[in-house]
Amino acid sequence: MMKRFLITSMVMLLATPIAHSDLEETRATLRQHVLGLINRDRARYNLPPVALDMQASQIGDSYCLTQIQNGTTGHFTTDGVPPYARYSWGGGNDAVSENAAAWSASYDFSERALVEMAGRSQDAMMAEMAPNDGHKRTMLDPHATHVGIGMAWRGGEFRLVQEFVRRYVQWNRPLPRDARLDQVVMTSGIAARGTRVEGITVHHEPLPQGLSPHVASAISTYALPDRRREYVPRAPRGKGVLAAARRSDFTLRDDGAFSFTVPFTDGPGLYTVVVWVRKDGQATAFPASNVSIRVDGGLQNAAGRAEVRPALK
Repeated sequence: MMKRFLITSMVMLLATPIAHSDLEETRATLRQHVLGLINRDRARYNLPPVALDMQASQIGDSYCLTQIQNGTTGHFTTDGVPPYARYSWGGGNDAVSENAAAWSASYDFSERALVEMAGRSQDAMMAEMAPNDGHKRTMLDPHATHVGIGMAWRGGEFRLVQEFVRRYVQWNRPLPRDARLDQVVMTSGIAARGTRVEGITVHHEPLPQGLSPHVASAISTYALPDRRREYVPRAPRGKGVLAAARRSDFTLRDDGAFSFTVPFTDGPGLYTVVVWVRKDGQATAFPASNVSIRVDGGLQNAAGRAEVRPALK
């Protein structure tokens, strides 16, 4: 389960504010700096480096700016959308786990201050001790392949998120992000070389509801809902009577390709599709997707499009 934690701090770093024309250059430089810190710490635990994911970074940038505008910190802002759905609705198809940090001061930040805050955030996360080591465990995810590094700063507020991504599925038919309850939604893809799809879970929860800034900031952890349905691959032909006789819910070919029809059996709400994969030679499968679909009970309009009510603001 995803359970992530939040660092919040007050900062006292005086220096000259950054000129508006230098913002994007500063952001790109700071992003590379944070990436270096992450991979430095992963190397200390003999873990492979993660690559920078610009899509996840831009989703994170937008979220950080929204948090500053709404006066929130942590994994939620006033729209009540959880991190996995936010990443999914931003265009992401893979599993994601988030670290978040927030800093506040009474003045604008300089480049030096931003670098120092990013470094202090990283060090604080890595200094965590079990059982309160959610940031550190996220940083040291052995299955992470990429990371998005999102940030925003304005008027004495700095927000930083790290979106650790597991990219093990190539989607040939990506899932929609909105659907009707009576709609047939199919997807297909193929597992990365060296991995195999072991199963699919579909998690259901109510559509996100608006939150006050105080309530949003008070939420320090998040997780996929416990309510889920589990699906197993259909045995290929010729694999024996016992294999063919077991319950089977989706097609899985010998080359790793799969196809699945998402069942909306729990009524309207938010459905998150998780594809579980297992690496060759390992005994345990892990989640490799968090694709969230807003499912509305409305009927089609005259043009054939679903009349859906977006949860995002």
